[in-house]
Amino acid sequence: MRYYDFTERLTWSQGFLHGGIARILRDRIPHCYDVIPAGQDADRQGTDYWAKRHGLPDLSVDVKVRDEDYAVRGQDDLALETWSVVGGKIGWTRNPDKRTDYVLWFWQDTGRFFLVAFPPLCEVFSRYWQDWRTTYPTAVQTSGEWSSECVFVPRSLVIEKLTAWQSGMIREEPELWGM
Repeated sequence: MRYYDFTERLTWSQGFLHGGIARILRDRIPHCYDVIPAGQDADRQGTDYWAKRHGLPDLSVDVKVRDEDYAVRGQDDLALETWSVVGGKIGWTRNPDKRTDYVLWFWQDTGRFFLVAFPPLCEVFSRYWQDWRTTYPTAVQTSGEWSSECVFVPRSLVIEKLTAWQSGMIREEPELWGM
C-alpha cells in the first residue's frame, strides 16, 4: 500500500506542466494556445489543468503522472481508479459527475503519453470495472484518512473497448454497443 498526501501530489503533478504536459495539450487539442493549472477546488472535481482555446470554452484535463513506464517491460497499462474511498466513494474513472473533458497519462521516465476523452472512458470503465478488477492487478493507496484502489488494465484493451463503444450500427435491440 502506498501513502499519498493530496496537496503534495497536486504540487508534484503540476511540476510537469512545463516539462511536457503543456506542449502535449497544445499539440493535441485544436486551438489550444495555453495550459494553466487549476486550483484545488477544481482539482477535487477532476480538473488539473485548463486548456485555453481561442474563441472556444476551456477544456478540463485530468493528468495522471506515473513515475515509471512499465511498457518498456511489456506491461503497457493504464491505472484506472475503481474506488476513491474504498467501499464508500466511486473512483474517478467511473464517476459520470466528474468535471473532466480529457484524461492525459504521462510517464515521467520515458515522456510517453496517452490522451483520451473522459466521457467515453467513464462509460466503458463503468461497464467493465468489476470484470477488470478480478482479471488484472489492483493496488491500494492511502492518505492516512482514506484508501483508494485502482486496477491496471492493458492500454490496448481500453482502446479496443473505446473503439467498440464509439462505433457500431443502430439495431432494434436496446443494446447499441454489445461487447
